[in-house]
Amino acid sequence: MLTADQRYWWRIALELKLRKCSGDAFQEFFSTMMGKLHRDDFVRVRPFGNLGDKGCDGYLSSTGQVFQCYGALNGDSGKVAYLISKMASDYAKASEKLSSIMKEWHMAHNLVDGLPVEAVQTLESLRKKDTKRNFGFIGYEGFEARIFSLAENDIEDLLGTIVTTQDVQNMQPIAVRDVIAFAAESAKTAVFDTATIKPVPPNKLDFNQLPGHWRALISGGWQNAHIIDSYIAGHFDPMIGERIAQAFRVRYIYLKSQNLPPAAIMDFLYESITGPGAQPERQVAAQALLAYLFESCDIFEDEEAKVPQ
Repeated sequence: MLTADQRYWWRIALELKLRKCSGDAFQEFFSTMMGKLHRDDFVRVRPFGNLGDKGCDGYLSSTGQVFQCYGALNGDSGKVAYLISKMASDYAKASEKLSSIMKEWHMAHNLVDGLPVEAVQTLESLRKKDTKRNFGFIGYEGFEARIFSLAENDIEDLLGTIVTTQDVQNMQPIAVRDVIAFAAESAKTAVFDTATIKPVPPNKLDFNQLPGHWRALISGGWQNAHIIDSYIAGHFDPMIGERIAQAFRVRYIYLKSQNLPPAAIMDFLYESITGPGAQPERQVAAQALLAYLFESCDIFEDEEAKVPQ
């Protein structure tokens, strides 16, 4: 059974994976997951020449489930018209070409923040027209349930090596140095100002409506945030802390201006420190730096003071 620590680190890895996988890469991730879960019962499908895939990206033999994949770039749900058109087109092809074997039709997607209601309406429309088959979506929660039912070595194959409690308790100085240097380098393009860095209110995690795994990551990082603070305070460059803080303010404001939800913003901020496929030592240092920035600068919103009545 997975520990709570394993679950929240792997939830973060899964969310990042889904947001970053698009097109063929998303289909490959889905097929690899299903292969590990169902072994030979799951059949990978790909187009051969001009024959196409007949609206099928994967097939589960024992249940007659046909799967179609939709991997949007950066998990963007903005192309609603394309999504519903793809659903209708892919189902029509599968219904025509695979009618003898298809008992269910499911669309796997990487829209971590949720589907547009038009997609739900489209699926319901297909269900009403074809009452003999079952229909469904496979999103973040479906990936999580399937992946977390696997053996740990299979999860690691899919989502990478994760942090242990020992890693957090023994944060490596070299990793701290590396993430600070990386953040400082990226800060060179940020416009510097001397705005006061305000302390974080106790309810800032609640106010920003961060999901549970990101709350756990930030809360867990606070135990090492003082190490980041000490490292910055003793750095030979006395302005490095201010430059890093300003760089992340600018990055946060930009991401927020794209109307991204808090979870997506945290995804991008985290990976901007770790880079893809980071080792546990760097993940721990990145966790501590994010906690430090969350607590000491404006990368997320402070709750406005209540006006006395």
